[in-house]
Amino acid sequence: MPAYLPAIPAAQPPAKAAAATVAPAADSISTAIEAFAKLQRAINQLRDTEQAELALPRNKKVEEQATIREKFRKLRADSLKAHGYTQAQVTAMTLRLSSDDTLRARFEATMERLSK
Repeated sequence: MPAYLPAIPAAQPPAKAAAATVAPAADSISTAIEAFAKLQRAINQLRDTEQAELALPRNKKVEEQATIREKFRKLRADSLKAHGYTQAQVTAMTLRLSSDDTLRARFEATMERLSK
């Protein structure tokens, strides 16, 4: 199960130890960003499909829209589970990415790479 982004240590150890500890942390951050980007792409595709279905003339009744929304709520929950995330983890990761410009840039670059 993908974890939140790993904590970035506040104090750096001596140079030799830093080289040994920074590389795995960078790898785990890259792995976490990659996993979250894949989840985000899946959720974006579900949202786009949901919006397209809601826009169809035959789906204008409130009951039909409620049925569609419930169907896609379940699909989103299934997607979170399939990608190894909980809603709390998604919320925490979203907050972390929205408050850290460097991580946000890495996430956006990953999303762009995955969309090609």
